[in-house]
Amino acid sequence: MQEETIVESPAIGTQKNTTREPVALSHIQSEVVTRFESGLPEVDRVLGGGIVPGSFVLLGGDPGIGKSTLLLQIAAFASQTGPVLYVTAEESASQTRLRAKRLQTAGDNLFVLAEGDIHQIVRTIISRKWRLAVVDSLQTVYNPDLESAPGSVGQVRDVASRLMRVAKGEEGQACPVFLVGHVTKEGSLRPVA
Repeated sequence: MQEETIVESPAIGTQKNTTREPVALSHIQSEVVTRFESGLPEVDRVLGGGIVPGSFVLLGGDPGIGKSTLLLQIAAFASQTGPVLYVTAEESASQTRLRAKRLQTAGDNLFVLAEGDIHQIVRTIISRKWRLAVVDSLQTVYNPDLESAPGSVGQVRDVASRLMRVAKGEEGQACPVFLVGHVTKEGSLRPVA
């Protein structure tokens, strides 16, 4: 058995020319990037000084070590300066609210979407200008157009690819996206390709 994705090709004459030529690094214009703080100095240090608009960050670790809690704290801090979307595909919205209450991090600019369908998640992210989007977790989000189960190699690749395009602004406004990824007993991100 082999998983296949059928992609319809665009009509003749509608394809974009996506061929790119390599450019010498010294000839590329530097962009001024305004980073914003995560609210946690150690996280900012790891990110090179803060969160970059359009960045795509995967936070991996063992189950139960606090990945979701850490990202909820970052989301709450970022929501002080603009709307933030926290997508939870593992928990209900009320479970996320309980954790936020325990952390004393509730606010009117922190929005929760309890959803696993990647199409709905992408529609929500591109529906407005979010300061930050968090997707928890990569292994539980799925594309209903694929026959494989959530967490399978094909699903994870598809979902991650789609969220990366959203982060970079290819499907609307650029929005930094943080993903939660689980680690296996062997220490690698699940699933292993």
